Amino acid sequence: MATEYYYFVTGLPALHPEDTKLLLTPLMFLHSAKEHLTAKDYDLLTLLLVPNDITNLVNILSGKDEWSDESTIDNEEWQQLIAHLKEVSDTTNLKNKHIDDNVLPLIIEYLHPYLNQETPKPEYQLLKELFTLFYDWVDQHDNEYVKDWFRFDRDIRNIIIAMNCRKHNLPLQSQLIGNNELSARLLKSSASDFGLGNDYPYLEALTRLTEQNDIIEKEKGYDALRWKWLEDRTFFDYFTIPRIMAYFNRLQIVYRWIHLSQSVGEKRFGQVLHDLENSFEFPEEFALNKR
Repeated sequence: MATEYYYFVTGLPALHPEDTKLLLTPLMFLHSAKEHLTAKDYDLLTLLLVPNDITNLVNILSGKDEWSDESTIDNEEWQQLIAHLKEVSDTTNLKNKHIDDNVLPLIIEYLHPYLNQETPKPEYQLLKELFTLFYDWVDQHDNEYVKDWFRFDRDIRNIIIAMNCRKHNLPLQSQLIGNNELSARLLKSSASDFGLGNDYPYLEALTRLTEQNDIIEKEKGYDALRWKWLEDRTFFDYFTIPRIMAYFNRLQIVYRWIHLSQSVGEKRFGQVLHDLENSFEFPEEFALNKR
């Protein structure tokens, strides 16, 4: 039976997409969650940070001075791991060391041969290959929320990529993330809706958003879509780990926009969300009367 975190959840500050100040930052939330959650549930929560870990790693490999503190592995740990992988021929023993406690084994398996080749890969290729490894791995996870969230996020990204590639007449196959049914359909179909039809009801909203000329409003729209999905997905999860993970996802969205720019756009994110809510229906499996 799932553990319920009544006091922790009820003590969390309310979140609204148009917030311009936060009582709780993502890092503060993580520190508090570690004190209240079981070790197993905290590990599930930190899985939401793996995309940041991957991005940080690629920034190191690409020589970029960019870093997200919302991660499970700090810069020094990555540097140590990279140094070790360059020295050893067998990673078996390395995987038993403390440095690998928070590193997915599949990342080590990818890094070891890569670090020992002469020609480095461009940043976009590293990102694509590492995210494909992660999304394919998490697609088999036994936690339903983890699977649902990352599938949703991956599918949105791939549909946006497909629309932009078609718009600019770019090859699609080298751009898609993950190996799944949706990516196969995006590759094969020449239909205006990529043959997705009613299988992906948020396709119409994504189409409208990708046609936006204002990049800020476009990105806010994508996050509004994620926000609505998160609320619908956990509507009946009251005090369990899915509710906590969804809260963290939404907290990251608000935090990102507050710190991206204090003066971004004249329109409110809340208005974009309102427009989305009244313009299309979500997939049937997430409809409130179906759960």
